[in-house]
Amino acid sequence: MRALVIGAAGFVGQYLIEHLREQGDEVFGASIDGRVAGLPAERSFLMDITAQESCAEVLQRVKPDVVYHLAGISFVPEAEADFTRTLQVNVGGTANVVRQTHLLGQGVALLFISSAEVYGHVPPNALPIVEETEVKPNNNYSLSKRMAELVVERYGRMGALRCTIARPFNHIGPGQDSRFVASNFAHQLAAVALGKAPPRLEVGNLDARRDFSDVRDIVKAYRRIAELGVGTYNLGSGTPRSIRTLLDTLIAVSGLTVEVKQDPARMRGPEVLELYASNEKAWRECGWKPSIPFERSLEDVYRFWYDTLSKG
Repeated sequence: MRALVIGAAGFVGQYLIEHLREQGDEVFGASIDGRVAGLPAERSFLMDITAQESCAEVLQRVKPDVVYHLAGISFVPEAEADFTRTLQVNVGGTANVVRQTHLLGQGVALLFISSAEVYGHVPPNALPIVEETEVKPNNNYSLSKRMAELVVERYGRMGALRCTIARPFNHIGPGQDSRFVASNFAHQLAAVALGKAPPRLEVGNLDARRDFSDVRDIVKAYRRIAELGVGTYNLGSGTPRSIRTLLDTLIAVSGLTVEVKQDPARMRGPEVLELYASNEKAWRECGWKPSIPFERSLEDVYRFWYDTLSKG
């Protein structure tokens, strides 16, 4: 299969490329600066998804069988800070990618990576979340993702593209940006372990309960959905865990004794208290379930930061 990964330089994109290559796919990558780890220069392309001509040039050169669209603003506070830019990238950029893929003609598959954030506030009696759960975006990021989904759905109805949508819940793994919660805690703990910081952790809200999966499981789901899927798929472990549990597990992994201090600057304001997925559709239709234990994921995240900081 000839695959193009858009957003290939990001955290998930690099894992997806590795998995696709392991499966024998012919893989091409596009990023905002044209550099894609793990791919030779002739298979790496500069793509600005907000520029239609940039999207057209890459897609016409690669002529992929399947497009994985991962590019976009993914950090909620960043989206809150600049909604205009978020719309330009997440909605306008997706429109450009999908339209230019559509113009390639019949037979191309496109997988759009959305987010479980589109569900917004879900009452406890409606959990776990299924694909038919009503979407109620409650921040700039989730609103932009739902708007982008509507673009993808529109082109899917036209019939030239086989469009699918993934709604991953929280996924973690080595190399994730330290702005995200598991990576942030692991980074702080590794700094303490190496004597680069005092034995104190700055944290935000620890009571929220989220559905954490390993990025290495999630990218396997992406390929299966692109190959076998129809419609929209939730991707998660199906098990809610509090941020406090995540923190306690990481502290145990590190073997440290630390003071935990709540930092008001790390609080996002009103948050959804609990989100977790039903992954029944992904299993039934695509044969996918996560397999990497939560504890191993956190061990690997901590080890990544310990090794990285020890070299710095």
